[in-house]
Amino acid sequence: MYKRHPMLALFCAVMILLVPFSGLAEDMEDPVPVEFVTLKAGDTGDMLTALQERLVQVGYLQETSGTYDQATTDAVTALQANYGLEETGIADAETQEVIFGECYLPLSEGSTGEQVKALQSKLKEQSLYSGEIDGSYAQTTTQAVSLFQQLYSLEVTGQADVQTLALINGDLSDREIFAGPTATPKPSITVYAETVKYPRKLAYGSKGADVQQVQERLKELGFFTYKKTTTGFYKNTQAAVKAFQKQNGLPETGIVNEETWNVLFNDTEVATVNDAPRPSPEPTPVPYTMDVDVRSQVVKVYTYDENKDYNVLVRVMICSTGTTKYPSKPGTYTLSGRKARWCTFPKWGGGTAQYWTKIDSEIAFHSIMYINYNPDNPNMSTYNHLGSRASHGCIRLHTTDAKWVYDNCGAGTIVTIHNDSNTDKELAAFARYRKSNAGNTVMPASAYDFEAEAPAYQKARNGSYGAVVFWMQKTMEKLGYFSDTVPTGYFGPMTQSAVKKFQKANGIKVDGVLGEKTYAKLVELQKAQQKTAPSVSAAMP
Repeated sequence: MYKRHPMLALFCAVMILLVPFSGLAEDMEDPVPVEFVTLKAGDTGDMLTALQERLVQVGYLQETSGTYDQATTDAVTALQANYGLEETGIADAETQEVIFGECYLPLSEGSTGEQVKALQSKLKEQSLYSGEIDGSYAQTTTQAVSLFQQLYSLEVTGQADVQTLALINGDLSDREIFAGPTATPKPSITVYAETVKYPRKLAYGSKGADVQQVQERLKELGFFTYKKTTTGFYKNTQAAVKAFQKQNGLPETGIVNEETWNVLFNDTEVATVNDAPRPSPEPTPVPYTMDVDVRSQVVKVYTYDENKDYNVLVRVMICSTGTTKYPSKPGTYTLSGRKARWCTFPKWGGGTAQYWTKIDSEIAFHSIMYINYNPDNPNMSTYNHLGSRASHGCIRLHTTDAKWVYDNCGAGTIVTIHNDSNTDKELAAFARYRKSNAGNTVMPASAYDFEAEAPAYQKARNGSYGAVVFWMQKTMEKLGYFSDTVPTGYFGPMTQSAVKKFQKANGIKVDGVLGEKTYAKLVELQKAQQKTAPSVSAAMP
């Protein structure tokens, strides 16, 4: 359930005298966002030791010494050079963001060790490397890296630089394998012959080849002036994005969302740093609203429809709200946009959590608890308590969901906390299902087309999830049998009731299961309606 990552050790100046974590974190709130403390030559202490341990782990340092010595300075300088940061040898906040994140040491032919083994394993997973996982970067590894770079439109060098390593260790599921976009010349800037596909939202702390792609485009347009592009999205990139957005009439968020991406890469009228500023467009609505149902321990997220009404369900999340002694205060709140990657709870004896998103001065959304900032060491008690009241008022979420809120819900998002609604049993069951299946979320309306062929048959019953379930729900909704809840792709108790209703009306054995006969009847009725529905041409005068 939890993806394994290298140990992440983060420290805060206010944490030097922090009471040690007791392991009883399920009632710890009043979070304090974590800030990095600059480390430099001559420094000692726990924070310095953690820094050195991490540098050793990623291959930049041979051993820890307990003192910020010349070897540490050299290691930090080398890392800064690889990531395009100012080469000071001082571990400031921006440098530590890289070190304690997904940090990589460039590798090339002749390199040896665990980092090479990890690279060879990743290449083997992609069926690009057929040699032994021996930790020796030789000709076979070079050829495999070259092929990977060619497939994913990187400069083909055969050397595993940080850009290549960030991409191969990242999520490749949404990456298209194709040659880079064909450019046609235009005075001073590139105009792409084909639309450059939006990959994902990019913000402070993001890492990957797409970050470097943004930096290179911003550099071409005159906004990114740092001497070297990198795969890390930090203050220089954020400032360049804000300047670009201001020049092009976009909201100055410092975040590359789909709108900013499309202006950056796909707008032939994009304004460079030397052009006249473009006027600001009409403001777009805040993307989401959030509903915290204390009674069912479920958080629902909605976006808006074509009428700008927030009634399109996009996410259902299990949570832990405050206990009856320390309740999550009912009310309507507006998020300020204040967030922190990690937070701690000194008022309640310590403990740390990820992806803190402030609701008001007392409560916030955040993940389950972790021991000593270690993402590999969750406090399982807080995970087990998801679905019940267990906090001092904060809204505790599965880490996957906490990250989604952190990434997607910014300033202006309306959050309603209440305990007086009738529970939608279907959505409550879906939230509990997602506790151990967090990757399966609400399927979008675009995933269904009534006029298209039905998906291949697959038996489904209470507790199932998938495209067949979503098709069944939407088709029954179209036929008038599914109306008491929202189609999500999850087969819950209200879907089961709808199936029984459909079976009874159509002379099929009533068992509440999508079996072959029920599926066949749905397909038959779908096709019948497709034939009787007026075509576009027939409807025209």
